Amino acid sequence: MMRVLFIGSQESRNLFQAALAGHGEITSDKNADCCVIEIAETQTLFRLPKKFPVPTFFYITKKDRQLLDALTDFKISGIFFPPLKPDEIVKKMFQGNIQTTAANGSGFDTLKAKIIAKAENIPPLPSLARELVRLTRNDKTRIKDFVDQIKKDQGLSSRIIKLVNSPFYGVRQEISSIDRATVLLGLNTVKNLALAVSTESFYNKNFSLLKTTGQKIWQHGFVVARLCETIAKLTGEDEDALYLAGLMHDMGKTVIVDFLVKEAVTIEDERNQLGTDHCAVGELVLTKWAVMKDIAEAVRHHHHMSRDAFSQILYFANQMHKNIEDPETLEDTISDCAFALGVPLEKLHEAVDPVLESEQADNDIS
Repeated sequence: MMRVLFIGSQESRNLFQAALAGHGEITSDKNADCCVIEIAETQTLFRLPKKFPVPTFFYITKKDRQLLDALTDFKISGIFFPPLKPDEIVKKMFQGNIQTTAANGSGFDTLKAKIIAKAENIPPLPSLARELVRLTRNDKTRIKDFVDQIKKDQGLSSRIIKLVNSPFYGVRQEISSIDRATVLLGLNTVKNLALAVSTESFYNKNFSLLKTTGQKIWQHGFVVARLCETIAKLTGEDEDALYLAGLMHDMGKTVIVDFLVKEAVTIEDERNQLGTDHCAVGELVLTKWAVMKDIAEAVRHHHHMSRDAFSQILYFANQMHKNIEDPETLEDTISDCAFALGVPLEKLHEAVDPVLESEQADNDIS
């Protein structure tokens, strides 16, 4: 069993021992196999050497930008953050060649630390979006409360009306007001449009290294949100929460794009460059915004199948829109979704086809 010298508080020492889960033991012996040093403030770094005689990990308990920037001067094997995750500790400390980790891991971990810091310092969810989410969760909310809140922002109201008159909604007469849109399309549609438009500003940056544009990422999220909401109606899942999950599932891209140095077409490209990906970073952002835990977890796992229906809906909705130009693959995706969620294939088609067709029509016009 590997012996680990831990330097830090007794509380953290106990947490780390529990997290090791039988793979190693904490010791005070300076001749231990490896070392973990707790770092709670930048001043601690000033007392440490730049290199260590054994593989050494830092346990960072405070995500401070100055502290994280200073880590680049140290030759370490990796970095841990609370909450401690046993799987992550085992993978970093006990699997593979720890010397290789020492050579390559510290660069990834330092970069990852900076990405995490940026994710946790991202601007808050716009006040309108926060207020609409709050109103959604209040059983006493009236239609007028939503409409009045949306109408406070004239620019946003104009953007909503423009979307309402697009082929997405197939209205036969032009709609010129939020009140009229609410009458014809329903409060839920207008409310979700307001949520979508209020997040659009996060994508006003250059995404060329992700081989896309901010508008395309936002549009993709908008369509996935509508698919999530539609599928949720069939399965009895929380429609509002799934709409938000779909809308925000690629929010992590707004953070990681600032750290890319070359093109990243796939999620594997992101991990190879950064040691993390937009899914994990998106979860951090949504956790900071205090959205429902189910939403944050679904965003974390939206590139692979999970067991719970909530996450599965986001996964399949994302895949449907990605495969919209490939009819054969799209049909397979819809069939897999119907099977996984236990809904009749015909009913699923009836639900998602209008959304997908309206997106194709919108693309043809634009």
